[in-house]
Amino acid sequence: MGLEQDAALGDYYPLAYRRLIGTLQVMGVPAADAGEVAQEAFVRLIPRWDTIRTYESPDGWLRTVAWRVWLNRRRKHARVSLVDEVPEPAQVPGISREDRTSLLAALEELPEGHREVVVLHYLVDLPVARIADELGVAPGTVKSRLSRARSALAATLAPLEVDDV
Repeated sequence: MGLEQDAALGDYYPLAYRRLIGTLQVMGVPAADAGEVAQEAFVRLIPRWDTIRTYESPDGWLRTVAWRVWLNRRRKHARVSLVDEVPEPAQVPGISREDRTSLLAALEELPEGHREVVVLHYLVDLPVARIADELGVAPGTVKSRLSRARSALAATLAPLEVDDV
């Protein structure tokens, strides 16, 4: 890797690393593990940087690799809690700590496949076709999971109705 290529990776790394950590945490990777998983994804990126930097979205490649690293880790270890620690509410402007906690708890209750598509579609802002490609599923599967996840989240997050007495 030449100096110019090193500089390009050095410029890409700080923001991409933070985006990846945040995405992994919202997808259900505990904060303590998200950093390690992201680091492993970057370790795999470094020897391939010349090729991956030309991709339309190097972030997509990183997310895919990091998610697979996480899934492989989980298979090797006993069941772990999906939300290890709730990130500070300042990380999502306009959302109170209580609302953020409720949202993360509701996401935790979703089946893994539903949680993945919700995070990638609404938080990472990927279109259905791109999500399907990253997860290796059909676009119809993504749409179905999004629909079911929205229904489940709406039921869980709906405000409680109080009868007027």
